[in-house]
This record gives sequence, structure tokens and C-alpha cells, in this order.
Amino acid sequence: MRVVDTSQISGRLLKVFITVFDEMSVSRAAERLDSSQSTISHNIEKLRSILGDTLFLQCGRGIVPSARAVALAPKVRHLLAEMEILADGGDYDPLQDQSTITIATNGSALAPELNLVRKRLWEVTPGRKLIFRELGSRANLENFLEKGIADIAVTARPMAYSDMLHSLPLFSDESAVYYDAEIRKPIENVKEYCSARHANLDFGGPVKSVVESALETLGLARNMVISVPNVWFLAQVIKDTDLVATLPKLLQKSALSGLAICPCPIPIPPVHFDLVWHRRDDESSRLTWLRQQMTAALARPET
Repeated sequence: MRVVDTSQISGRLLKVFITVFDEMSVSRAAERLDSSQSTISHNIEKLRSILGDTLFLQCGRGIVPSARAVALAPKVRHLLAEMEILADGGDYDPLQDQSTITIATNGSALAPELNLVRKRLWEVTPGRKLIFRELGSRANLENFLEKGIADIAVTARPMAYSDMLHSLPLFSDESAVYYDAEIRKPIENVKEYCSARHANLDFGGPVKSVVESALETLGLARNMVISVPNVWFLAQVIKDTDLVATLPKLLQKSALSGLAICPCPIPIPPVHFDLVWHRRDDESSRLTWLRQQMTAALARPET
């Protein structure tokens, strides 16, 4: 059995390893770590030498992890989280922190809200580099936060969160039926609602929307004719047609501002939006500060 000199393994090497593992690319890892490809490659070679394993193998134009790397990844994540807590003295100074803040969400649906976050963060830390990553399906939440693709997320609340995630309620919104008033009249009853031609916002993944769940509970179904991946596209799809879409009212402030709305004739629970983070970051002063800033920017009483 090979004896590994663990004194040669630094936090930097572990960070590089897990970033390459998550990105499956040296170039993308270098971009995430604001480093050069040659530096990342050198770090991986050093870790290979220490551990006596290839760690990553060339596969076509990309790389794949070795069996040893797959086994090491969860342990390395745990070690990095513990090292961050160890270095966290509880006296976080956001003005001294130059690291990028990365927020996962569906920007097309929450553009005005995200702009409030941007304003708040730049008021407190002028010029702070921010990245808003498109979350897509809520099924991506755990992967994004587990792998460090995002520090935190803003999302519509699913039926339940993974045990690895913690959340804080931000705000709620009622749903309405959107339509082009120049083409059709508003929906007036359940029968008309079910027979109308519906467009849907679909980020992908297996998670059902609040509307879909409510319809199934009532034993009803919509005449769904088209699904699109973002609200800007949805607005163009509905315009100049008889299509309708059932979505939160907050979208009337942004992409769907050119459409009319009417009440939905079936009872639909409010859509709840939450702040979500990985539980390993519960004690992080940096993430605690970030949660406080985003809550201050977005939170309002639930309805």
C-alpha cells in the first residue's frame, strides 16, 4: 500500500482538484478559479504525484475522473468545508473580500427581483463582481450548491428540499392567466380554461409546477400546445395568438408586461420563492452576510 505524505496536500490543491472534477475541464476550472490553465494543470500533476493516481484521464476532447477521483470527491468537499469553517473567525468584512458572489436562479422570471439584489450588494460593496447563473429546473438545486457552481440560489419552492439544503422564505405571489387582449377575451370559467390553448414555461426536469399539481388534484387537465424555456420567449409566443399561460403576477412587471391578465378560475396555491443554500454553509460568516443582504433586498410578508 502506497504511503501518502499528506503534509504536501494544501487547501489550494484540493480546491483545484474539486473544481476540475466538477467542471470536467481544465480550462473551465481555470476560469472559475481566476487562474491560468498551466497553473491548474501543474496543480493536478502535483496532486497526481502525491497520491500516485492519474485522477483524470483523457477521453476524446475532454477528461473523465478515475475511480480514485470519484471516491475522493465527497471527502475533498467535506475537507474544504471544514477548512473554510476553521478559517472563518466570525469577523467577516465584505469590503475586504474580493471573491465573486455567484447566485443561481431563473433570471428571465425574476429579473426585477435580481436587480434589487444587485443594487443592494453594490450599495454595500461597490463594484463587487457578481455572477447570476441560470438554474433551470429546481431539480438542479442540490447539484449547483453541492458542487459550488453557485453560493446561493433563489427559486420557487418545490414540494420538498433535499436534506442537504436549507432555505429561508422570501416572498409569495399569486398566479394569473396571461393573454393577448387584442386577440382574445379573458378566461371566464373552468371549462373555458381547460379547453383554451395553453403555453407553458418549462425549465426542464421532473419537478411539477404549482399549476400542474393543482390541476391533477382537481382531476383536470389543460390543452397544452407549446412549452418554452424562458419568459421572454413565452411573451413572444403568446403575442398575436389566442394562447394563454398561467404564471405568477410578478412577471407582469417584466417580460410579460405587454400582456393582459385575468384571475385563474381554479384555486391555485401561491407560488413561494425561497433563498436556498447548502447546509455546510450554515456557519460561514461570508454566506451568513450574503443571506442577510439578499433577505433585506427581497423579503416581504408571505401572502
